[in-house]
Amino acid sequence: MEDIAIRDATEVDLPAIVEIYNQSIPGGWSTADTKPVTVADRIQWFRNFDPAKRPIWVAEIGGQVVAWASLSSFYAGRPAYDATAEISMYISTAHHRRGIGRHLKRWVIEQCPRLGVTTLLSMHFDHNEATRRINESLGFQPMGHLTEIAVVQGQQRGLVIWALRIPSEIVEPGAASGTGEV
Repeated sequence: MEDIAIRDATEVDLPAIVEIYNQSIPGGWSTADTKPVTVADRIQWFRNFDPAKRPIWVAEIGGQVVAWASLSSFYAGRPAYDATAEISMYISTAHHRRGIGRHLKRWVIEQCPRLGVTTLLSMHFDHNEATRRINESLGFQPMGHLTEIAVVQGQQRGLVIWALRIPSEIVEPGAASGTGEV
């Protein structure tokens, strides 16, 4: 895989974020939006993210933004759910099938302890096999399947909900944690 640099997004990145997001609409795999969004539509959305708690990141290859990920508060940000976040992730179509999604999602998981996230949710349409495979490989567990709740390109689609419990410190598989527990 090519060298990927991941960093906090800035408002200057918003056109690239919007472009990548809009690329996902025609395929019908990743979003329930059916029409492209504009940068103007997303300015307030972008400003609502907090790099210290609910960030947006961009992944770059050779200085070009090729993917982005964000964490959103679960269930309208109600306080009892403060330690639960939902990941959203979009990869430019020109960079699909290169391992960027798995790499970026793994990186986001590693950031969760410092952000106070102990449960990471990943939701996707039930026909999105790529996200299912990534979630399984990273240890997410299926928690629910809301069947036929969306119409995407004339097809009824369901939503699969996955969860990953995040330890307070990420320990690489096979590494000693110092407490004998993993």
